[in-house]
Amino acid sequence: MEISHEELKQRTESLRRRMKSEGYDALVIYSDEYRSGHSSYITNYRPLNVIEESPQLVILIGDRPPVVLLGRLNAYAAKDLCWIDDVRGIHRPFKDLPDIFAPIVGRHSKIGLIGKNILPVEIYERISEAVPQAAFEARDDIMLDLRKIKSAAEIALMERAAEINDEVLRQAVKLVKVGMTEVQVAGVAENIARKLNADIGSATVVMSGPNTKYPAWRAMDRKIEPGDYVMLDFNPAIGHYCNDGGITILMPGADPEQERALVVGHRTLKKVIPTIRPGITARSIFDTLLAELEPEGLAEHFTPYAKGMRGVGHAVGLDVVEPPNLSSDSDFELEAGMTLAIKLDLHDLIGGGYRIEVVVAVTESGVRPLNKLVLDEPDDFAVQR
Repeated sequence: MEISHEELKQRTESLRRRMKSEGYDALVIYSDEYRSGHSSYITNYRPLNVIEESPQLVILIGDRPPVVLLGRLNAYAAKDLCWIDDVRGIHRPFKDLPDIFAPIVGRHSKIGLIGKNILPVEIYERISEAVPQAAFEARDDIMLDLRKIKSAAEIALMERAAEINDEVLRQAVKLVKVGMTEVQVAGVAENIARKLNADIGSATVVMSGPNTKYPAWRAMDRKIEPGDYVMLDFNPAIGHYCNDGGITILMPGADPEQERALVVGHRTLKKVIPTIRPGITARSIFDTLLAELEPEGLAEHFTPYAKGMRGVGHAVGLDVVEPPNLSSDSDFELEAGMTLAIKLDLHDLIGGGYRIEVVVAVTESGVRPLNKLVLDEPDDFAVQR
């Protein structure tokens, strides 16, 4: 399963048309292994961080074919795997960049930068030296407008990643035990996914007990104790497209209120997700979640964590976390073709907190869940007794 060369070429031409319509002479697209989406969207290659830190730079100038620059070691494989003919190592910027930008050197030009927030200073300086009369503008929005609506091929890859994640999480409910460390739980998830032929989209997040208070956490050697919430936020990928499903497992010996809160969370998502459809505002997802949680006395454990980056979800695709963000202050309208992670975080509960996350595709008529485990299982499926 992969994106066809024809679709990749269509993306490139859509980007070129937008570039021209807004008066740009060139676009420079930067990403790296950890946030590969912008450039991988064009190349279908994801750099590997082995021996070298590999950027991926895609340069589009006028009507000329795109040029890709990568770390020297990554460039060997990319030349065979990428549909773009001109793939170079980035280790010779003084030679290659003047050559690439030659068609617009010697005149005032306008260049759009995509990924400027992570573009290394050294690379930016080399580009500036190659086109000294150019004006640069940050234009991530051009790429994000293309990426936010997924094609049928993209959604098919994401659905397979979701199926794998559902199986990972289903098995984890049975395999995670008191006495295991967080690192071992991460190993359980990653082992199952690899056996099912999945790549890993990002670091595996495992939080247990007091560590569940953090919005992000690297799995540590803390041993799981009776009554712990164990949060498993896992991100398998197929064809570079990610899933961002997650559950929280409640260990035996928990307080009854811990179980009640988790059961309410599962029940809430089952009610809220079917209400998603094109044309509603992103904020309405927060409003609907809150309306379900308030009668259960859980609003105070929800609203402080539903703003900004933590929010109630985000887009998913080539990157595990993509714009736009879903939060209590999001005012954009949902569109058919968006793929969104719907996230319920409750914190400051007895025993810590939990996260439940389900990825969905917005359709012309409503919503299609890609992750089905949480929605299909009994409300107490993640409770060990």
